[in-house]
Amino acid sequence: MASRSLTQPLRRRIAAATVGVLAVGGLTMVASVPAQAASSSLCSYTNAQPEISVGSQGIAVEQAQCELNFAYARAHSTNYGNGSYNGLTVDGDFGGNTEAATKNFQIHCMGATNPNGIIGPNTWSALNYWVAQPTYC
Repeated sequence: MASRSLTQPLRRRIAAATVGVLAVGGLTMVASVPAQAASSSLCSYTNAQPEISVGSQGIAVEQAQCELNFAYARAHSTNYGNGSYNGLTVDGDFGGNTEAATKNFQIHCMGATNPNGIIGPNTWSALNYWVAQPTYC
């Protein structure tokens, strides 16, 4: 009986320490899993991120054009047909210039070897990531 009363507090301490280690480890694991980045506060046209490509129009295209400018286009002195080297014109029309900027972004910022020029979940995620960084990709 005496040995049980002596070992019981020790067991409780070991159990408490184990729970503490597991809890901290669990929090670390949760914290290390990156959530999908939300759309940029720098470009506040919309939070919607549908798949868009040549021919698409609307506020999701404006959001993408703005994010392409902040993430890539303005830093790379590319004239996308708007008469300047300040990136894309944010006009809500996904035309050839937006497609070219998207392909350049997919190559240079995402490592794509065969860019498709379509802004889907992976490209949105990369755009959202790079817009939030202090430097261009």
